Amino acid sequence: MAVPPADFVLHNSVFLVAHFHNVIIGGVLFGGMAGYNYWFPKAFGFTLHKGLGALSFWCWLIGFYLAFMPLYALGLMGMTRRMQHYADTGWQPYLVVAEVGALVILCGIVATIAQLVMSIRSREARRDVTGDPWNGRTLEWSTTSPPPHYNFAVLPRVESVDAFWKMKKDGRGAAATQYEPIAVPPRSPNGFVTAFFAVITGFALIWHITWMAILGLVCATTTLLVFGWIERIDHEISGSDLAIAERSRSKASTG
Repeated sequence: MAVPPADFVLHNSVFLVAHFHNVIIGGVLFGGMAGYNYWFPKAFGFTLHKGLGALSFWCWLIGFYLAFMPLYALGLMGMTRRMQHYADTGWQPYLVVAEVGALVILCGIVATIAQLVMSIRSREARRDVTGDPWNGRTLEWSTTSPPPHYNFAVLPRVESVDAFWKMKKDGRGAAATQYEPIAVPPRSPNGFVTAFFAVITGFALIWHITWMAILGLVCATTTLLVFGWIERIDHEISGSDLAIAERSRSKASTG
């Protein structure tokens, strides 16, 4: 689309629709869904249903190509976007295939929702007691699922890109025999509230809504100033409490 001669022919055609969805679904949504399935147990403490996850994957993948590949051909054949009707009956088979693909994607959406619902209902049987359900390579898998609020009882020693994998390969754990107190900052909604107003500001700037942009900017700045001046005292976790928590975690993961 960045090549002027090609863009002159394909501009405002369904080729553009296919290209856009190819980038957004294939490049963004699929990556997001992969991360969702991969890190879900670390965030919530139980794994997702494998069978429904596989069904969702295949429906999304097959439906994606069925729905949008025909649009590339239709765009090259001259079909524009947002048409109420068309006179060229030669386009009909391509549109039928695209419609079937959209229905397959719908099945993938239903499977994704069903996967989450079924996983929540059977979460006790899906508890991740090891903290490392995928035999992971990176440090987040060395903690419990979900991680403790102090993250790491002892600062891990990183000697390679995949530090946790090297620890497992060398036969040494991330834990230690002695623990020092850790200062844990109190919880704060500052980040969430500021991000909310930042999104409002960004939306308003894109669509040139001046009053909304000013309001979002003022609210975000006010939030930063208010929470910045609130005195918050860190909570200290003693070494003995850390040792008890880590022993309990180790016992749960091995037992």
